[in-house]
This record gives sequence, C-alpha cells and structure tokens, in this order.
Amino acid sequence: MTATPVRVGVIGLNMGAAHAAAYQSLPGAELVAICDLSEPWLKHCQEQWHVPLAVTDYAALLACDDLDAVSVALPTHLHAAACLAALEAGKHVLVEKPMAASAAQAVAMAAAARAAERTLMVSYNQRFSPEVLYLKRYIDQGHLGQVYFARTVWRRPLGVLPPPVVHRATGPYDRNWFNEAARGGGVALDLGSHVIDLALWLMGFPEVEDVSGRTYAMFGPDWAQAQGAKFDADDHTVGFVRFANGASLQIEVSFGSHTDREVIITELFGSEGGAVRRSGEPLRLFGSAGGALATIEPRIAEAPASPQSEFIASLLEHREPLVTLDQALATMHIIDGIRAGGPPLRQL
Repeated sequence: MTATPVRVGVIGLNMGAAHAAAYQSLPGAELVAICDLSEPWLKHCQEQWHVPLAVTDYAALLACDDLDAVSVALPTHLHAAACLAALEAGKHVLVEKPMAASAAQAVAMAAAARAAERTLMVSYNQRFSPEVLYLKRYIDQGHLGQVYFARTVWRRPLGVLPPPVVHRATGPYDRNWFNEAARGGGVALDLGSHVIDLALWLMGFPEVEDVSGRTYAMFGPDWAQAQGAKFDADDHTVGFVRFANGASLQIEVSFGSHTDREVIITELFGSEGGAVRRSGEPLRLFGSAGGALATIEPRIAEAPASPQSEFIASLLEHREPLVTLDQALATMHIIDGIRAGGPPLRQL
C-alpha cells in the first residue's frame, strides 16, 4: 500500500536534479532521500534541497523502509542493475530514458516489475507538454482519421555535440557516457528514444512489422579525440518502421550535423487530416473544409504535467501510468532494430 504523500528517493543527481525539483513541487510527493557517487555534489544537493537522507551507495538508499519509490537517473548502462535492485527492494521506479542499454535488458526489467507487482515507468518528458497532450486528445477523437505515415526528427547542429566534461557548482564531472557505446550512449538511444516513443504514442502504438536503419559517426570521433575523449557511438541515425496495419514511420536524429539550428519535428499524415509540431512554432492542424485545405492553430489550455507528476498520480490512484511497460518495450525493440546494422559508419 502506497502512503500519502509518496516518499521518493532520487538515484543520480545530474539528470536527477530535475526529478528532485519536480517531486518537491508536487503536493503528493515527499523527497526523502538522494544518492550520488560524488560526496561534494551530494552534500551540495542535500544542503540546497534540505533532504533528510543523502548516501553515496544506492543499496543504502533502497534499504530505507521509509521509502516508497525512486527515480533512477544514472547513465544508461546502469539503469538495468539499479532498477532491478529497486524493484527487488519493493520500490516503485521511474527510470530516465532510454529505459535500458538494450531491449534484452528492458525485457528483464519489465519482467521484474510485473513479478514484484510494482510500477516501472520510463521518464518520457516529451509526452507531457500542453501541445502534445492536446494533439493526442485531438487524434484520439478521430480528427486525423487513420494515421498512415509519420515522420519524426530531432536534429542538432555541429556546435552542440555532447561535451565529455561538464562543470557544476562543485567542479567538473564526466558526461562522456553519451558518446560511448559500452556505456549506453549514442544518439539513437538518447534523442531517438524520445521521438520514437512520442511518434508511436500519437499513432496509437501499432504493431511493428519490421525495422531498418543506418547509424553514422561522422563528426563525433574526431571532435572528441581533439578533447582527449572517446566517441564510438552514433552521432546521426536514420530509421524506418513498417507496421502491421500498413502505416509507417520515418526517424532521423543527430547530435550534430551540417544544419542551421536544433529542431524537433513530428509530422502526422492521416486519412482525414494532418498535424505538424515543430519546436519554436505553434502546433498546426490540417484538414478539409468544403473541399479546400483548412489550417488550424489551436488555442491550447492543457494542465501542466510531467513524468514525475504522472508517476506519483499513478501510484496514488493505483493505476497503470501513462507510459506503460509494453509501450516502453516497443520503443526499445525499434531502437535495437535500427542499430542492428552494425557499428556506426564513418566513411561512405
């Protein structure tokens, strides 16, 4: 039985800082424990957030009886072990995206959550913007008809390749796991997991028939080598998914390429209408009115939401969260399928 408020801990205080801030803003949650390997950063966060328990070993955090749930916000290659330990300890889990470093790890995590009868949710924050929540409701009301094709993009210019080291209040810390295949890095897992999940959710998660793709490492290796760092993951990836219902999805993600600016795009094409969501621009909806094209820029007044608010609400209301295990596994299987062609290409 989950207590009210839900007592939450956060494991990993780089990405986890946003989780902690969200929990402290929610009336249904109480942040009671934090964990990070860096003692100076851990102490800094504890002083800033006034959290009772701060430990460097997440086993000590999970042993706490006065804890209902945790956020796992560690580098990708550590997700599976931490989530399995948390579920074995009887905690509900919100894990940062991507769910795991591979679909096989994700399947094991899902099985453990079901066996333990605990919630395991992936933190796909792209689902929770007001315009996306509006668009999902609009599609579910049938305004687009049958969505037969979608295109999703998250593309960055060369100037924002993931830095190997980032500085914070207590000094530098290693962020190069984004760039290393063995630590679960690469753009397909990072940005790709966001946009693939979002497109699938808007399309209603149709059954996957087959997946193809190509991964590249065109600029990251030389850029990282100049900084004394390693880069052996993908920095630009494209994919194509065919679904059993005849629909299809085109995917493109890049950490850096020869383009003018960062952009996130979701385009949906349906039998009765279409939709375009492009970062920095209003949501646009298309349909036919009297045989002529009609364009709508809706007034959107959806309530604010976040993965953390949905996670806490699902626990308090004893229901499945908006991001389900089956959905999270579908996204992971597609990413595995895109990456199945071998190591990223550097020369064509």
